[in-house]
Order: sequence, then C-alpha cells, then structure tokens
Amino acid sequence: MEHNNEQITPTDTIDSSRLTASGVEAPRDWMKTVGIVFSGQIFSLLSSAAAGFALIWYLTQTGSALILILGTIFYLLPMALLSPIAGSIVDRYNRKHIMIAADLFIAAVTVLMIVIIILGKESVLLVLIMIAIRSLGQVFHYTAMSAAMPLLVPEKHLVRVSSMTSGLAAAGNIVGPALGILLFELVGLELALSTDILGALIACSVLFFVRIPEGQMTKEEQTKVIDEMKDGIRAIRNKEGMVPFFVAVAIACVFFMPMAALFPLMTVEHFNGGGFHAAAIEAVWGGCFLAGTVALGIWGGGKRLTLLIRISLGACALIVMVCGLLPPTAFWWFFALTGLMAITGVLFDAPLIAVIQKNIAPDKLGRVLSVFNSLLSVASLVGLGLAGAVGDIIGVAPIFVISGIGMFIVFAITFLLPKIAKLDKLGDEDKK
Repeated sequence: MEHNNEQITPTDTIDSSRLTASGVEAPRDWMKTVGIVFSGQIFSLLSSAAAGFALIWYLTQTGSALILILGTIFYLLPMALLSPIAGSIVDRYNRKHIMIAADLFIAAVTVLMIVIIILGKESVLLVLIMIAIRSLGQVFHYTAMSAAMPLLVPEKHLVRVSSMTSGLAAAGNIVGPALGILLFELVGLELALSTDILGALIACSVLFFVRIPEGQMTKEEQTKVIDEMKDGIRAIRNKEGMVPFFVAVAIACVFFMPMAALFPLMTVEHFNGGGFHAAAIEAVWGGCFLAGTVALGIWGGGKRLTLLIRISLGACALIVMVCGLLPPTAFWWFFALTGLMAITGVLFDAPLIAVIQKNIAPDKLGRVLSVFNSLLSVASLVGLGLAGAVGDIIGVAPIFVISGIGMFIVFAITFLLPKIAKLDKLGDEDKK
C-alpha cells in the first residue's frame, strides 16, 4: 500500500482554500496528478465508448425495443447488485489499485469474448453477457475514482473536476460511437472490441506514475460488508435533505432510463436512419455535453447546486417530450434537441456528484456512493422493465413522451421539498 502523509495537516494551520472535502490540505501537486490521471482516462473512455456502442449497435440490428432494453438491464443489474460491495471495498483498500485492477479485468474479459467470436459463437446472448461483465469492472472503477477525488482536490474545485470527468465521458461519446459503428461495419464486432483492450492498458500504465492520497479505514474500523452498507445508509439518513434528494433523483431515473436506452432505436425505427444518423446523434450529444462541461468548469456551478440540478431536470423533461412528438421527417430537429438535452445533462450530472462529495465525510464516501449507485440502478431497472413490457407494442416515440412527463412531475415535486436546498449549506461539522 502506498501512503501519502503530505496532505494530513491540521486544518487550523493552513490556507482554507487548499482544504479538501475531508478537511485536510490537498497535495501540492494535486492539479498535476489530476491532469495525468485524466490523460490516461481519455483513452480508456474513448475505447470503452467505441466497444460499448459496437455492442449496442449489434443489438440495435435486431430492431427490437425489448432486446435493446435488455442490453441496458444487463448493464445496470451488476451495478444494482454489486455497488454496495464495491463501495465497501473502495473504502477498505487502495483506490488507485482498484482502478487499475478494474481496467485490467475488463481487458481480460474482452480478450475472452474476442476469442469466442472468432470461434463462431457470436450471439445476442453472448453480447448481453459481455455487457454485464464489462459493467462489473466499471462499477469498481467509477466508485474508486469518485471516492478518490475528494481526497485529492480542494473542495472549491470539486464541481470543476466533476465537470471535467463528465467532459471526458462526453469527449469519448463524440468519437467513440462513430468509431464503434465504423469498425463494426468494416471489420466486425471482434476488432471493434479490441480497442477497449488498448485503452485499458494505456489508462493503467498512466496510473502507475501518480500517487493518490489514502482514504482507507483502519483495521479497527473494518467491519462486515453488510455493516458497512448499513453505515453508508446511516450516513445518508443523518444528513438532512439527503434522503429526499436521493429519492427524487432515483424516481427521475425511472423515467429517464427507458428513453436513454432507446435512443439508437429512435433514430433507426422512428426516423428511419442508419449508421450515419446514429453516429451523428451520439456525436452531437457528446459535443454539446463537452461544451457544457467546459462552460461549467469555468463557471463552477455557483453555490446553489441543488437548484441547478432541479432546473436542469425540468428543462430536460420538456425537451424529451418534444422529441417524442416529432414526426418521422424531423430527424434534424431531433438532432438539434439532442444537443440541448446534452447541455441539460451536464448541468444535472456534474453537480449531482459534487453535492454528495461535499456533504459526506470521505471515509464514508465510497459506501454512500455505492448505495447511491445501487439505488439509481434499481430505479433504472424498474423503468426499463416497464418500458420493455410495452416498448414493442406502443412504439419508441410514445415512450419519449411518457418519460418527459414523468421527469417534469418529479421536477415540480422537488420544489415542494425545501430540505433538498439545505444540502447547499455545507457546514464545517459535516466534514468531521
């Protein structure tokens, strides 16, 4: 295990602007460390986007909303089941090592799948299983990276760094889907997947050159996983406003995920598009998401992050409803609205994690994030299950309309819950 004692400094002897969310001094080279980590992650995210969309494009060829929704369910189910365990492990062990192990796991599984495809065993079931196994590694990687940032980054920069993380994902989504479709059409699924192996190896190599501050529990603090899960839930319940905040976001996911899962099918089935149109939609989403993260990174999000999150949810709801009402000939309107939807996504997603990071003590953060991820995964599965049952019957466009209406109702209800706004008023006692 690596230890970096440089950041353990009494809070009353240092500049408060350099304090992390844990109340200790950020490492002097924290910006350099974040830059190096992100330089490796961009390769991982780009390759993962290409490989992941190649898998989704394979499922889209079936023309079935149910099959496409099953792909998302197989992706989310490991998150729902394993996020609490992942959070416990992240709080218990070295977070950098967990990120490396997760990337190497995904690379190894990808090699196995490529071999199976070469042997002529390619099938929808194999693709679904591959999506689920890739998700296992991503659960641990995402939780470890999210829990590491508050130990490394000064608190006042958390939203900016969160927006940078979202921006990296957006950058991957600009090129990744188009690359995935291109490789799928030109050289087949197995070579499209091979990009993920290269990206994972680059990301792991870069992580070897950085030192990330420790945040593990002592042996005395280590308990059973189930007890740590309960501890995470207690940390959520003990922070005023966090429970209604979590519930509101979860219900919003019930309505959002069916629409998000059916985006490629909306392009192909409703607007009669092909690979070019699907890639264009993913590119405009990624491009606008990236532009939004740059703007948010410069701005910082302001002090009322929960208000920003709620307004963004309402705006996204209206855009989704309009998309569902467009006629089949209005693809380029759908293209433009997708860009606007991506911007609302930035303003919702990046501040979301920052609110949690600022209100939960770092030694509990991994567990809380895992509970949060599990909650969202279960909520998403509920929405996907309902959409899967009726998707092939009512069509894709009506699901967009229903999703938009549901999200708007959640948006309206959140303004009847004043405790949510209290999460913006972080006190010193919350860091202890």
